Amino acid sequence: MAKHIKKCAATFGILGFVSLLGLCSESVLILLEQFIYDKTYNKFTITESITHWLIISGLWGILGLVLFYVSARVYNFNFSKKKNLPSERGWIVAVLLFLTAFGVKFRIYGGWKLAADFTQSGWFQFIFQYIYYLFQAIMILMLVVFAQEATDRALKTHKIRFRHIPWGGIILAATWGTLHLATEANFTVAICCIILSLLAGAAHLAVNKNVYISYVLTVLILLI
Repeated sequence: MAKHIKKCAATFGILGFVSLLGLCSESVLILLEQFIYDKTYNKFTITESITHWLIISGLWGILGLVLFYVSARVYNFNFSKKKNLPSERGWIVAVLLFLTAFGVKFRIYGGWKLAADFTQSGWFQFIFQYIYYLFQAIMILMLVVFAQEATDRALKTHKIRFRHIPWGGIILAATWGTLHLATEANFTVAICCIILSLLAGAAHLAVNKNVYISYVLTVLILLI
């Protein structure tokens, strides 16, 4: 039994790593686009930006379906069926985490991020930008779910009692969040991504790993 649990932990670790690679694939796509357009990403036209968002959203959508199929059919882990509702305390913690995230973003962006994005992009570009964000949230949540599951199972194998720690958020912050230090021009925004990653992971645990509620919270905490 212990060997089986340990093997499952490694498997979910691999699925989490694939989710991370999916998120990082955007950087590869940007490098390719910059070579094709012969300009930096921040100088892309509206059409070029929208094309980028549609391509990466499509790739994330396909990868998300593959990961869902593999985890559900091959490893019998259908996280979409985890519909246990959070406790009253869990709801309170989730709301507090969201308010903390909102406050952090309000401070960083000098106002509501959603309004700032709309003002900067205009309604047409804004629509495609947030379609892209919704697909990005799927990959982020998958990384959190698989990383949390892998760590929980590994700790169970070694009989360690630190299972109620948001390992998924910690791993998200240490990987995807920390990568923003290299890819984000604004250091403060990069630190914000790390903080929000931790909050998103904590929210996933707070709502009893209910993937539907976790997805909404991931969107609210990280992207809006």
